[in-house]
Amino acid sequence: MAEQKDKAAARKREKKPSQEKEIAAGVAKAFSQKNLVLFIAALMVIVLGHIALGMGSITFAPVCLVLGYCILVPLAIIV
Repeated sequence: MAEQKDKAAARKREKKPSQEKEIAAGVAKAFSQKNLVLFIAALMVIVLGHIALGMGSITFAPVCLVLGYCILVPLAIIV
């Protein structure tokens, strides 16, 4: 009897191929080209901020880093 319960539980845990395709399609729909462009822009601003920080900028670097991490990355995820 315990074996039957284990087999039934194992069947429930197995994902069907159609479910995996549906999940992949949902992820593909969730992130569009607009998200990718915003994320790349955020990465560029963050890298620019780190370069400026390494050069000793005390005003431009923090502005770039805050803009990249706190505004552009979340915006890329949300939009």
